[in-house]
Amino acid sequence: MNKSYSAFAAWRAQHAAAFRGSFARLLRRPFSSLLSLGVMAIALALPLALAWSMLQMNQLASQVQTSRAIQVFFQPTVSVAQANAIAGSFQGNADVAAVTVKTPEQGLAEFKDSSALAKAVAVLGENPLPAVMIVTPRADETALLTRLQALPEAEYVQYDGLWQKRLDAWLAFGQRLLLLLALLFVSGAVLAVANNIRLDIATREQEIAVMQQLGAGDAYIRRPFLYAGALLGFLAGALALGILAAAAFAITPEILALIGSYGSGFAFVPVPLWLPPAVLAASMVLGVFGARLASGHYLRLTRPVDR
Repeated sequence: MNKSYSAFAAWRAQHAAAFRGSFARLLRRPFSSLLSLGVMAIALALPLALAWSMLQMNQLASQVQTSRAIQVFFQPTVSVAQANAIAGSFQGNADVAAVTVKTPEQGLAEFKDSSALAKAVAVLGENPLPAVMIVTPRADETALLTRLQALPEAEYVQYDGLWQKRLDAWLAFGQRLLLLLALLFVSGAVLAVANNIRLDIATREQEIAVMQQLGAGDAYIRRPFLYAGALLGFLAGALALGILAAAAFAITPEILALIGSYGSGFAFVPVPLWLPPAVLAASMVLGVFGARLASGHYLRLTRPVDR
């Protein structure tokens, strides 16, 4: 028990000494450390900002998207009875889930309730709106849309699903582009840490050579550099989160005012509670990976060879 405790105490003391030494060396080189920290923070903040923007875009898209219904605006000469007869011909169709007819009176009432031009319409003295047939497709709407557009009584056929599909395609493209940019920026963050560790190694070449000649293993020599990479990653992640918070605080009121001017009640999706710890943990992993990359390459080149 005492031997196990002594071994654990020695292991803990070695790691504590490596951590303190790494932190002290970062403080002794403030300029290069701040440069690496700034580069890594920006490299982390940019994909996080893009991901946050995509999250809000998805939220906004889910609010503006409507049903898959196809609206057929009949010609003004088509009466409500004729519109009902046409709608009846589509009842029971395999491609149609539901079909209803909106009378000109119903359309005018909805227009008055939702439009700022209600008073202007009232001045006209007569109802200018036509009857509208609303058709909900069951599955693939392509063939049904073609049939509705070919109706001789149809003045205009409106199908919101087309622009919804285009919007979904743009969002999917944005997600793919976000993934690609995130990989590029993360690679830049790893290289920034690796460069900082390489400079630290360059100032300690003689010390490392002496430790290697005395029989120190690669793990022992590498340990301080891994702690330095973890520290850089943690600080860069915290700085990236601070940059995002400051940017969101600065632009959120203007964005909400702009969206509100279009009559939308859109609200930003709150940041999940797990995201900041996840960002800090991921940035530390990236820092350790960059430090291991630089230190491992140096140790492979300088490992003593028995003759």
